[in-house]
Amino acid sequence: MLKKNLRVVTALFLIALIAFSSITLLNRMGRGLKVDLTEDHIYTLSGETKSILGGLSHTIRLKLFYSRTEAMKGLDSLRPYNNYFFYVRDLLREYASAARGKVILEIIDPREDTREEREALAYGLRPISTTDDDRFFFGLVLTTEFGQERAIALLAPERHQQAEYDITEMLYSAAAPAKKRIGILSTLRADGTALTSGTKGWFILERLKAHYDVTMLAPDSASIQKLDAVMVIHPRALPDPTLAALDQYVLGGGKLAVFQDPYFTAAPQDDGSADGTGRSGSSLNRVLSAWGCEMPPDTVAADPTLASTVQPARNGGAGKTATLMALRGHAVNHEDGVNPGVDLVRVLNAGKLQVKPVSGITATPLLRTSESGYTVRADGTIHRVSEANETILLGVRLTGTFRSAFAGNPPTDKAAEAGAGAAGSKGNPVVVVFSDVDMLTNTMARPEAASAGGNLDLVLATMEGLTGSVSLSAMKARGKIMRPFTALDEMEHDFDRRAASAVSELQAAVAAAESELQGLARKANDGEEILLKEEILRNSKIIGGKITRAREELAGIQHTKKETTDGLLSQFKLFILFAGPALVLSIPALVIIIQFILTRLRRKQWATAN
Repeated sequence: MLKKNLRVVTALFLIALIAFSSITLLNRMGRGLKVDLTEDHIYTLSGETKSILGGLSHTIRLKLFYSRTEAMKGLDSLRPYNNYFFYVRDLLREYASAARGKVILEIIDPREDTREEREALAYGLRPISTTDDDRFFFGLVLTTEFGQERAIALLAPERHQQAEYDITEMLYSAAAPAKKRIGILSTLRADGTALTSGTKGWFILERLKAHYDVTMLAPDSASIQKLDAVMVIHPRALPDPTLAALDQYVLGGGKLAVFQDPYFTAAPQDDGSADGTGRSGSSLNRVLSAWGCEMPPDTVAADPTLASTVQPARNGGAGKTATLMALRGHAVNHEDGVNPGVDLVRVLNAGKLQVKPVSGITATPLLRTSESGYTVRADGTIHRVSEANETILLGVRLTGTFRSAFAGNPPTDKAAEAGAGAAGSKGNPVVVVFSDVDMLTNTMARPEAASAGGNLDLVLATMEGLTGSVSLSAMKARGKIMRPFTALDEMEHDFDRRAASAVSELQAAVAAAESELQGLARKANDGEEILLKEEILRNSKIIGGKITRAREELAGIQHTKKETTDGLLSQFKLFILFAGPALVLSIPALVIIIQFILTRLRRKQWATAN
């Protein structure tokens, strides 16, 4: 009997050892054999990312700085970052696997007063201060063998749905063999150089420089050549030679993006412009009208159904302004592959684009209001111009055969006269027009800004479409990495429904008792405290006791709810803890049982035969 028990124990030990060894072996050998079973395929790289990784010509090193030692302290403030780390780590491993040796991943723990911490600071990573003056790092650095460096200073959990976009953009900006060349022509100081007016250090310009070889064009440029695309920002009172140069650029097959505005909020005020626009307005009507697109200089689009809530700078409650619109859904056109990856665009005081038929030119809407749109005066007031509601066009793409805007009425400049009377455009020119410039400012476009939308995505998608470069904006936002615990949510909702009447009665009892106490306090204030001193004290104690009991019952209800949900979580954790090993152990056990049964059957058959 003792020997038989020893065999059983030995068999169980061997089964456990085999199971453990099998799991370890499969974990090491099967890393390349993975299936993404998540609902939104959050671990599957997009085709654009795989294309960029497949085109790498040199090795790229990705350094993931993560303060594991600091994270082990279990601070609640770091919990979202700790959870996000595992997702980013696994996603980066997918990058390394897809790159086939061209991407090397390092995971670094920058502990306090170490070479790794100094390295993280040198790369510009932004630490989070924790207790006892400690610092928590969670950032990503890209380096190449040619000395190029890129960094994401802090991997914020709030951007988990854009994780692939941020990482792939960093890869593309560092590894692109030859960047497309684009020109930016503006009457603003979008890049901080001495133009005429405007803001400094635009975030959108910084991101464009990461993607393209950017050339800043002077507002008086008389010639535009050898550029894959041109972006015109706030074309206010451009001289005739510049207008003619843009005209000839498009006729030569060029790609043009125009951002004009009837009421640019961020610009300094003046007394008007020779191009017909009012104070702080701009337009390219002298050229665009010949191609079927025109913007009235004195009207601004509004739509109360798309209005965004704003908080005034001074005293006053939050409200909505119909000229600050958040365009989403049908307001952002996605037909025919336009605006890939753009789901939300914010505009402020955008103009109304009027499209008229022109032979050979096709107009495709890009942005528009709902049917509740209307126009107001472009003077900062809310005086309505249009009587009826209508869908107002805010962005349009023009394609086809373009004719010179100066044919029959050429400017006097000789450089402009060269194109007068030209038969038609060459190649495949494209002109994209937007009726807002505020959408490019940091307030509207910077991702971390409270009022920001997908304006950066819109600009990148537009330029990618014009230049034919890799479409990073086509990467859709990934699903959430934190999935809702629906069973727990349903249990809590069901408990709240069943306890709603009891909670309401107790809350009403507390409110009534507190009202009674206030009444007694008023009596005391009216000078009745001497006459009713004992009665007031007695009633106060009784009412206070009622309030205490009612609050205790409310706390008891919440405690019961917490116990119920905690019990479910404990059962779930136990299931996760034991179900996996039990399933693994059941496979060899099942094999042994089947072999035992088959052996017994063979013995019976042998005994019967003999």
